[in-house]
Amino acid sequence: MNYSLLDKLTIIIFTYNRHKLLKRTIGYWLNYNVKLVILDGSDTKLVDPCLNSKNIKYIYDTKGLYERLATSMNHVDTEFVILGCDDEFYLPSGLCSCIRFLTKEPDFSSCGGRALGFATNKNKLLGIQAYPNLKDLCLDQNLAFDRIYNHFSIYVPAHFYSVIRSSKYENIIKHAFEKKYNMYGICELHLEFLVLVSGKSKIIPQLLWMRNKEVPQIADGLPKISDKKWWFDKHYEDEKLDFIKRMKKACDEISTDQNSKLSENEIGILIELFISRPVFKKNPLKRIVNFFQIRKKMLTKFILGRDQIRFNSIIDKAKALESQGVLVNYEELNKIISIIQNSKNQG
Repeated sequence: MNYSLLDKLTIIIFTYNRHKLLKRTIGYWLNYNVKLVILDGSDTKLVDPCLNSKNIKYIYDTKGLYERLATSMNHVDTEFVILGCDDEFYLPSGLCSCIRFLTKEPDFSSCGGRALGFATNKNKLLGIQAYPNLKDLCLDQNLAFDRIYNHFSIYVPAHFYSVIRSSKYENIIKHAFEKKYNMYGICELHLEFLVLVSGKSKIIPQLLWMRNKEVPQIADGLPKISDKKWWFDKHYEDEKLDFIKRMKKACDEISTDQNSKLSENEIGILIELFISRPVFKKNPLKRIVNFFQIRKKMLTKFILGRDQIRFNSIIDKAKALESQGVLVNYEELNKIISIIQNSKNQG
């Protein structure tokens, strides 16, 4: 496959005290002509030959994640950019397809693909459904308010890990990290909101993102106060009003809808829609049901034989996506599986 479009892309990888996973990710990309900008806030600096590639720019800065992301555009000189975590993978064919789409569709600021989760259970690599609401997501309404309203009404993280035009990303980052607030998840809200202010977005039916479900998310230096407490607690009222005013300024500068700018009231409505989104947590009864379902699967597997049945393998999950019309590059997927398994075997 021709991966020449990757030379138009920079992957900004943020990392914190996970150098083993970081080196795994760097090794994965060394054979592709894509630029990596690594923002490392770890307690110790990484010194390793893997950083010697001309396509890698390694920045060691012990400031928090928020501050590191604020400087990310200082190191990007490509047409497109995407954020990436140190423990996850993108399929190169998916990235190329996103770039190809954005090249043909100038009204779109962002393009992403479908996701698949992975985790290990007793040394067995499992595939896990990830973000099914990404299916057929196309936010192509002409007005920013409509795009954001539709997105936050049935919310799924669609833009934080999607390919974005660097010209748009630069303006978004400039405003998103201008001032730090006390709300947990503020980075995600800023990105998801302002990307849609800058233009339309689409999730294409192609597997793009392999989401690690077995390690905690990186959140060093980020605030711990829940979004609901921050938004509804009167103690943070002044900070909330300041946030809305700054969002208004950002929207005015970034918006492609100059004849229909968002008001502060509309921005408040949209933010509250995001904050009021349902958060799905397993209740105790659900955990009990899941336990017995898993035990039933294990018993079935024992009866039918190890080689005759596979539950929750990544390939099975990929085929389930394929049955929905999602394009899966199995050569790339198998390479990722091999890298993860080898990493596990090495301990």
